[in-house]
Amino acid sequence: MSTASRVNPYHLFINTHTHAQLYDAKIEVVNLSLGSKERPNYYSYGLHPWYIDKDSLSYDLENLKVLAHEKRCLAIGECGLDKLSPVDFALQEEAFIEQIKLANKIQKPLIVHCVKAFNELINCLNLNNNKVPVIVHGFNNNENIARVLVNQGILFSFGKALLGYESNAAKAIKNVGRKNFFLETDDADISIKYIYKKASELLGIDEEIIKQQLQSNFENVFKLSLSK
Repeated sequence: MSTASRVNPYHLFINTHTHAQLYDAKIEVVNLSLGSKERPNYYSYGLHPWYIDKDSLSYDLENLKVLAHEKRCLAIGECGLDKLSPVDFALQEEAFIEQIKLANKIQKPLIVHCVKAFNELINCLNLNNNKVPVIVHGFNNNENIARVLVNQGILFSFGKALLGYESNAAKAIKNVGRKNFFLETDDADISIKYIYKKASELLGIDEEIIKQQLQSNFENVFKLSLSK
């Protein structure tokens, strides 16, 4: 009996981070802005490091604390740190720390955006006693950063960067371990099914095995049973 025939043929396609409900995966975690009137099946809320406003930060954080309790809000994010953002970096850290505290209070994972600030990201998490899962979305960084994140227990979400066979993402997915990653489309105009296909090719394993593993990862991290 082949490996493929032994696994459940009904495991789901899961899109862990997208900016629009695409309806091509059974589970799509849609990143919503705080003022959004949308209510997809599943979503996340967070303060992105590019869009933090000093004058409205206190109000936005209070609003986030209310919205984050919604049952279908599965995570806090995307949030994080970005040294290319025009927003003052100290203000980014302040907002990120408050979101770490919120995520730990309500026991929901963090979906993180990080650009050129991984040391600061890890410091913020460790100094604030983070205990919830952390997923760095759209990961496409070098193997040294990937190794540090794995050692810190941080998880990965890979997207369109996998399509470049020589990309950092394409190399990293082979080394981070199957239990430590998810797949996403982010804001790319591409089907999550194509991302799964590329991940399968890169890892040299049957796509159904990836679906099985990522469903297990999702259930463990997001505390949501997806069993039929």
